[in-house]
Amino acid sequence: MYLSTFFFAPYLEQGEKVLHVFHRHPFVMFQDLFRISFFGIAIPAFLYYLFPQFVLFFAIWVVVSLIRIMYVFFNWYHDALLATNVSLIAVQWNGFFDRTSSRLEYQNIDGTSCEIRGFRRTIFNYGHVTISGSTTLTLKDAVNPKKIERKVMQEQEHYMHNLHMSDSNAIKTLLTDVVRRHAETKPAPEAD
Repeated sequence: MYLSTFFFAPYLEQGEKVLHVFHRHPFVMFQDLFRISFFGIAIPAFLYYLFPQFVLFFAIWVVVSLIRIMYVFFNWYHDALLATNVSLIAVQWNGFFDRTSSRLEYQNIDGTSCEIRGFRRTIFNYGHVTISGSTTLTLKDAVNPKKIERKVMQEQEHYMHNLHMSDSNAIKTLLTDVVRRHAETKPAPEAD
């Protein structure tokens, strides 16, 4: 949780804690990783074997490919749905200088839905999760969307329970103060 708190700290308000981080399925980045590994590492290694005099060119090619692999990993890691102690935050990372986020408070959640469509998604258990309310948050290609849906509903229930308890404690304190002040200002009845 320390790593997620560090990476997602810019999206949190003061006193807010990350309880769960829901990511896209790692399977969605394998196609990009395979393509980059093949064209960015395997081919330069083969060409280096044929033409060792161009070692600097091939080294630069591999370094650029490794940076591209890091970019794909960061894009996967930062496309997430955060469940905090106050709200849900959908984070979308489109590049090093292009990030967006949307926040939905627990009391504003109207419902959740999940969609698993297709053979591959059914086999690997990933799909889209949508949380609707005053804003609609969507995490596409999420790992185990039904589990995410249950966790979101549990966190909403926990938050609402704590909110109602704090409200009832505030009402009890207010009523106690009113009764105490009324008793202090009202004269005691005289005995016959």
